[in-house]
Amino acid sequence: MSSESRMRGRRDLRSRSKKPSRKVQGRDNAESYFEVKEVNPSEVTSSVLNAVDHLGNQRFVLPPFAEHFDRWLKDLQVILSEFETEIPQVVDENLHKEIAENMNNIRSALMKRTEAESIQSNESTKLHQQVAHCDIELSQLEHTYKNRIQDIRKQYENSDQKLRAEIDQLDRRRMQILRKNANIFRRIFRKSDTAIQGTSVALDSRRSKLRDSEQSLQNDLRRRRDEYTASRQKLLIEIEGLKQKIRELSESAGDDALEARRGACQRIYLAINGAQRNPTNAGSDSPPSDIEDHT
Repeated sequence: MSSESRMRGRRDLRSRSKKPSRKVQGRDNAESYFEVKEVNPSEVTSSVLNAVDHLGNQRFVLPPFAEHFDRWLKDLQVILSEFETEIPQVVDENLHKEIAENMNNIRSALMKRTEAESIQSNESTKLHQQVAHCDIELSQLEHTYKNRIQDIRKQYENSDQKLRAEIDQLDRRRMQILRKNANIFRRIFRKSDTAIQGTSVALDSRRSKLRDSEQSLQNDLRRRRDEYTASRQKLLIEIEGLKQKIRELSESAGDDALEARRGACQRIYLAINGAQRNPTNAGSDSPPSDIEDHT
């Protein structure tokens, strides 16, 4: 019985002590949640002007610059939107119009540069493709030339081999005739043997054909080499011309539009700073003397 009374006592204590504390804590959280933080127009303006100045001097090193332009425009737009949201009492119709006009102008200028960069990139891609095509043609030309030279040599070698076989056969036949005739030397000085004479004539003819074949081979090889050299030189000249166009295109590539971006940011900077120094809105929460001079 004693244990039951202690348990009931704990439950009653717990319920009495904790419920009120949760209500108080909830009211404190609600009060702190709805607490409004006061905005200092001078600090907001100083932060915005510094950010605008930083964006106006931001450099982009590597192309394509179009990707940097999009990000840069978004960053600038976010800064100006936060400025108008944080201290709307400062942004009168004239300032809003001037900011919007400068944003439209720089957006249009960067869009033109983006289009020019896109056209240039497409042209560069076409030139690189043409260079690659010429390289393939050059490789194919060299491969075809080597194979053709091998075929020509093989063709002449087969023909010469046949002539050499005929020459060897005629030479052996001639020697056989000479061995059969014991008085060959006497016959040679007095009267040529008909068989020997015919064999000698045929032998000379085959040897002459062999010499002509060798000369014809050299002439054919020289002609093929000249044709290959001329075609190769033509392709090399074309490749060099395309590479020169690529270099010229790269040298004339658009820059990061620093001057255009800097000019736009300077105009926006002066417009915001001028509006702070010479406010025209009656609802301004802070006097113009509190705004620092950032020019």
